[in-house]
Amino acid sequence: MGLSSSKLGAQLIGAGLKSTSLTTREKMSDYDPNVPMLRQLLALQILGKLEDAGFAHEPLTHKMDRPYMAERIYARHEGLPPGMKVQVFTTVIGDGDNVPIEVRASGKDAIRVCAVYVTKDGKTRGLGKETRVNRTGNIEDIVERMLERMRKAWMTCKTVNRCRDCNSPVFITKRNKQACAELCWLNEEEKNKPYNPPRKKRFRRYRRY
Repeated sequence: MGLSSSKLGAQLIGAGLKSTSLTTREKMSDYDPNVPMLRQLLALQILGKLEDAGFAHEPLTHKMDRPYMAERIYARHEGLPPGMKVQVFTTVIGDGDNVPIEVRASGKDAIRVCAVYVTKDGKTRGLGKETRVNRTGNIEDIVERMLERMRKAWMTCKTVNRCRDCNSPVFITKRNKQACAELCWLNEEEKNKPYNPPRKKRFRRYRRY
């Protein structure tokens, strides 16, 4: 089921996707992951807000036995420098036929928003720290917090530091250091070399007498 069907579903339950606010009844409802109707309502509000913001559903990159159970990932790259995009991991699953369109039931699950750069060889680099939107509190507030994180990720793409050698974006490594996203200091062979993590040192134990 496409986004247009989600939009129709939202209208049927009184949550207009083109509206910036929810109805009075919806405002009074705090999100509860144990209530299926609220999971579906939150999912439709998330998808509606993403559609309003010009985000598009990204297709799956790998085959799944039950693709309708995959988390929906939305992204937008229009208006951003080449190779950059803002991604939103929605926690929304379902296709409306096999499984209802709803957010995942886990109360600890969170919406994730990140600024991403896609390299020339198709690899992705996170341009900033991934932000999480906890699905707690009022449904309208959850969606607004997601929108705020999207705006911050958008600004990260716009203002990211550049490599002084090749002008590519700079990303933050796992060691919390800045590096060129295109790894311009390496040759092609070094870039494609598989990563082998260093082996842990083993300390010999001696018997005490």
